[in-house]
Amino acid sequence: MYGESLAFLGWVDRVLLGWMAAGDPNLAAMPVPAYVVPALLGSQGWSEPLWSDLAVHSGLLLAAGYLMLAVPRMGAAVALPVTLLIGGSLVVLQAALSVTRHEWLPLGEVVLMLAAGFVVMLFWLQPHREIRALTDNARAARVRLAKLLLQQGQTDEALEAIDACPACDDALGVRHEVAIQQERKRQYDKAVRTYRSILARKKRYRDTEERLAALEKLSASAPSAPASSLDATRTLLMPQQSVSRPTLGRYEIEREIGRGAMGVVYLGTDPKIARTVAIKTLSYEAFDEGQLQELKARFFREAEAAGRLSHPDIVTVYDVGEEADLAYIAMDYVQGRPLSEFARKGKLLPLSTVLELVARVAEALAYAHSQKIVHRDIKPGNIIYNPDTGGIKITDFGIAKISDDSRTRTGSVMGSPLYMSPEQLKGQKVTGSSDIYSLGVTLYKLVSGETPYQGDTLANLTYQILNKRPRSVREFNADLPGGLVRLINKAIQREPDKRFSSATNFAESIRRLAEKEAKELS
Repeated sequence: MYGESLAFLGWVDRVLLGWMAAGDPNLAAMPVPAYVVPALLGSQGWSEPLWSDLAVHSGLLLAAGYLMLAVPRMGAAVALPVTLLIGGSLVVLQAALSVTRHEWLPLGEVVLMLAAGFVVMLFWLQPHREIRALTDNARAARVRLAKLLLQQGQTDEALEAIDACPACDDALGVRHEVAIQQERKRQYDKAVRTYRSILARKKRYRDTEERLAALEKLSASAPSAPASSLDATRTLLMPQQSVSRPTLGRYEIEREIGRGAMGVVYLGTDPKIARTVAIKTLSYEAFDEGQLQELKARFFREAEAAGRLSHPDIVTVYDVGEEADLAYIAMDYVQGRPLSEFARKGKLLPLSTVLELVARVAEALAYAHSQKIVHRDIKPGNIIYNPDTGGIKITDFGIAKISDDSRTRTGSVMGSPLYMSPEQLKGQKVTGSSDIYSLGVTLYKLVSGETPYQGDTLANLTYQILNKRPRSVREFNADLPGGLVRLINKAIQREPDKRFSSATNFAESIRRLAEKEAKELS
């Protein structure tokens, strides 16, 4: 072997051979000269086995593998006794073959390689471990940063944080969570790219293939729309079961429950506290840039206004937020039916019930007016009534407005024309008196099934409201008490100063009428 051409490599073999064969203490104390080895083997009747070269080659390869792969993982403290044990075992094996089979196996080169290699590894091991520790710490820090960014909803930044990470389970798990969050935010094109990057690193990772296939099928079914806005103008919910339910902020969308003046309304849940909410949205896609800025400002003014209200008969606003293509408001989900379902002939509520409900609405409006907030769109459809509990809620402050002079704008017609006050139709400054008018028309509708004015066009209807006398409510319900007729007529006067002076006075008048009617019935 190599010791025949390079004498120092056979040093261990010649020392051991001299010790075992010579029997001379002086000879055993020093290496046997290389030229003496063949004669010494012959004198002892020993021979090298035919497989000697193969054994030595294999031993050298295994020793090299052990030094390069095992020692760095074990560390110096563990590797030293293991290396001594391996080297000693080789020496014992060499001696055992000599004694039992009279065969000389030159394993000294392997022993020397283990000893010299281990010394070299001691100098290399410490900096290697430090570099490896730094690498592991950097990777772990990137994964932690990515998870933190993901919790904050910054999916793009989270992907950037782990781009340099290898395909470890932690990094792949973060990528998978990023893709799911991109799905929920309806960033379907980004989710497709993220899923593909996961599969490029590791095939069959979790449910990545199934989710990717569902998204690609979704993209193929709507080729004319950008992947990021698939079905966005209709509903946020996707028909494919493999696609995650969308989210708005922290709220998970369950189903569509209606459509308001500004956008779709969804039923959602807040997973952190298991609260069911109604989520009203304003889609940006239907408006040009100039119009959009005004609508966004109005929408968030609504949130500011409604968020200031805390009344048992007014829907509570919990949160407001904005996504790339829409804004949303999360509010209390009210179970019940709109009063518009009880405003048709044949389905009218008892008069006592109507008076109680309208009085409560008037009291809630009085509270809102005390907070300088005008609803501007009071109508039966914006009042939710639960017949089982008797509960009532005013909803949709969608065009509510803080009536500070600095925020008052004129010239805008908003609301439902059948219930709008004359001053609102004219685009004049709107006060709480406008809500009293709208509530008066609502009361008219709830006791008769009709409205004071009726027109086949908006222009015709507007002309009637501004110029004609309202139809008497008794034309549609002759049994109504005179006190109620006078109360309605006062509430829907064309001039604001001829109506009730406040919603509180309106509520008090309704309650006095209700008490009078109750006494007459008893």
